[in-house]
Amino acid sequence: METSRNSLFLQLLVVTEIEMHKMNEIDNGSAARTADNGRLYIESLLAEYPAVTEHDRLAILSFLSTAPALETALLTCNERIAERLKAFRHDHRKQLGVTLRNWLYLAILLSFVAFAVFLMSEAGN
Repeated sequence: METSRNSLFLQLLVVTEIEMHKMNEIDNGSAARTADNGRLYIESLLAEYPAVTEHDRLAILSFLSTAPALETALLTCNERIAERLKAFRHDHRKQLGVTLRNWLYLAILLSFVAFAVFLMSEAGN
C-alpha cells in the first residue's frame, strides 16, 4: 500500500515538473533555432524591434525565457539594443514575468512535497 502511494506521488511529481517545463516553452521550433544561432541572432532581431515578425517575436521571447542569465545580461549591456530590449520587455512583461499560472504550479509542487514528507513521517512511525 505504502509503495503504491509513493509511486503515485512520484508520478504526480514528474507530471507537475513536465507541465512547469512546458509552461515556460513558447515555441519549440524557434527555441531550437535560437539555440543554434545564439545571442547574436537575438541581438539582430532586437535591433529591428518593433518591426519584427510574429515568428521573430516568439524567438526573442523564447530566448529571454530560457537562456542562461549571463546571455540575457550580455544583451542588456549592449548599448546598441538596450532601449529596444527595454521596450520589448515592457511590451511583453506578462509573458516574461511570473504569472498566476506559475504560482499555481509552484503551490501544487510544494503540496506534493509536503504530502511526501507526511507519508515518510507516517511510514517511520
